Amino acid sequence: MVSRTDNRILLRKFLLIALLMFGFAWALVPLYRVICEVTGVNQLVKAGEAPQQDVVAGVPVTLDFDATVQPGLPWQVVPLVRRVEGRTGEFIRVDYEITNRSDKRVVGQAVPRYLPAAAGPHVQKLDCFCFREQAFEPGETRRFPVVFVVDKALPAEIGRITLAYSVFSLPGREP
Repeated sequence: MVSRTDNRILLRKFLLIALLMFGFAWALVPLYRVICEVTGVNQLVKAGEAPQQDVVAGVPVTLDFDATVQPGLPWQVVPLVRRVEGRTGEFIRVDYEITNRSDKRVVGQAVPRYLPAAAGPHVQKLDCFCFREQAFEPGETRRFPVVFVVDKALPAEIGRITLAYSVFSLPGREP
């Protein structure tokens, strides 16, 4: 027979586990940023300075664009162009459209990822919605430019780069 005391102890354990899970989920995005900063991965989330334009034409490079949204986040994030043929050293602009499909105000942030990972240090973003948290009112839709330059020092074996954003909600945040 299970006593009332045993039930209370079990309830406290479950509440502690639930609280720890919530705390971990809440700290995941800032923790990810710290880990990336310490390991040197994904360093280009900060705005860079515009590079000097050289007269020599760059090497052709294909850029693919994608976005995934955290399950449960009622946003739709779509690159308006899925692929761009560009050259290293030239400015490239792609617009993303974000829609809040819920009836509530939602705050979120995008985290960029580069494939292959070796291409990341060679993509210098000048303007990006990933630089800051974004707050959307119910049903609101906005377009955001992503402006960047692929460095001419891009290794020759990298002819195609995928820029993918993972978008996370930031519950309880007010930008």
